[in-house]
Amino acid sequence: MKFVIIGLGNFGASLGKRLIEEGHEVIGVDSSQEHTDLLKDTLTFVVCADTTEERNIEKLPIEDADYVIVSIGEDVGASLSTTALIKRHYKTQIIARGISYIHTAILESMNVHEIINPEAEFANQMAERFSLKGSLKAYPLDDNYEIAEIDVPESLIGKKVSELPIEGRQLSLVTILRQEIRTNFLGKKLESKRAVGIPNPDAVFQENDVLVVFGRYGDLQKMCAGEIRKE
Repeated sequence: MKFVIIGLGNFGASLGKRLIEEGHEVIGVDSSQEHTDLLKDTLTFVVCADTTEERNIEKLPIEDADYVIVSIGEDVGASLSTTALIKRHYKTQIIARGISYIHTAILESMNVHEIINPEAEFANQMAERFSLKGSLKAYPLDDNYEIAEIDVPESLIGKKVSELPIEGRQLSLVTILRQEIRTNFLGKKLESKRAVGIPNPDAVFQENDVLVVFGRYGDLQKMCAGEIRKE
């Protein structure tokens, strides 16, 4: 896919690098020459431009992009002006970073495709992670059930999925995230996790596997603590 990221601060730069690692095409735009210089050898292409100027927006290859991400982090006026100009000239779907409640409300009134608040989302993920001790990530679905990522217990390495001690528990193995080494289109080797799909009962747990488990909060707590064993 092709992305145009406007605003190459910490968030925009990190997002651009990750998208490149995943094999996407990323054009980065920022009014700071320093920011664009730092990423010129990392992103597909970078442009130093003030996107509050209509003539600069018109020159950007936004029409050919799948998404344009407005990730300007501090200047609310620049974010709103940029978003408004993009909507005026293009039909490309916009993902905008909301900086405050008021900023988010204005973006909502502009009918952008999606509004994100990475700081709040990260804070929520951290809180959820610590609420379920031992999990890598946790995604509460309601007051009782969650989906959690849990490092495979050492006692299960080398054993089959059918030997997972969850009978009689409100637990279900969704998939396994398995470590792999891959090379991106720039030739850089990267470590990543790949879902193996629906686990086969005869599949064998490997070292460094991450279990994605759906279940009741109490049972997930016991699993993280290693208190659930095959009887």
